[in-house]
Amino acid sequence: MKKTGRVLFVVLLFMAVVTAFTAAQATTSAQPGSEFDPLVTKSYVDEQIRLLTQKIGAGSQSINSSGGTSTGTVDEQVLNNIRTDIRDLINLTIDAFTRIDSLERQNLELIRRIEELERGFVVVEATKGQKVILGAGSEILVRSGEATALSGELGGLADVTAAKDLTTGMKITNQHLLLSSRADGRGILVLSDKVYMLIRGSFTVE
Repeated sequence: MKKTGRVLFVVLLFMAVVTAFTAAQATTSAQPGSEFDPLVTKSYVDEQIRLLTQKIGAGSQSINSSGGTSTGTVDEQVLNNIRTDIRDLINLTIDAFTRIDSLERQNLELIRRIEELERGFVVVEATKGQKVILGAGSEILVRSGEATALSGELGGLADVTAAKDLTTGMKITNQHLLLSSRADGRGILVLSDKVYMLIRGSFTVE
């Protein structure tokens, strides 16, 4: 097998792999593991390489002097090079689409956060003993009732109005705008029977 033919074979194979992965990605309604969204494993790739190698060996025939055919021997180094090229191309393609999928997930999460902020402040009611845990970048303003701050793993709430930090146990002043810089458990603890507040961004009531 000439070097030029080997290069052409590898290029065509790479194009076929990319086309197959692109078609699978384009089918957004496909279920994982279905024919439209196959799960590729290492054992599957190795098996396909083995079958391809057999086909290459079986296809290497020459016509002898008596008019019959005889099976030739394909250079083992050429086969090893093809195996390596195919494996590298498949792994490269899988890695590329894995990265694309990760970026798409990050993009969706960013869009979700932007939509939450664009919705503006929402009125939230909580009762005594409940905790309101804020997400990263969320803002809260206690309108009525009593509550204290809850620190997260890396710090407390920022009282933007008073220009100071609030840590666990510190009383929250009503009508002050508070900001959570991280999603690490920061929020408020409700002390009175009811607390009404305005929140912009993600949050959970526990």
